[in-house]
Amino acid sequence: MTDIPVIHMDKRPIKSIWFEGENAGGYSIEPRLDGSTSKIVAYGENGQMAPVPFYAVFDQAGQIKARVPAQMVTVVYVEGDAA
Repeated sequence: MTDIPVIHMDKRPIKSIWFEGENAGGYSIEPRLDGSTSKIVAYGENGQMAPVPFYAVFDQAGQIKARVPAQMVTVVYVEGDAA
């Protein structure tokens, strides 16, 4: 059986994260979808007794513009990159 890494330990680059629901929006590193996002990184935010999975969304200047709880979004990874 293959070990599945926890969200913030998955090495695959993230292409986009999307909120549930029709027209709910999200963030993408694809310029044609969202020209203001440079990268999206999973990390563990301090929680009670364990890290809580979050995504940090960076703007083109490298500053964090949003922190999104992982349970709120669907993640899409860059195709062709292995963990």
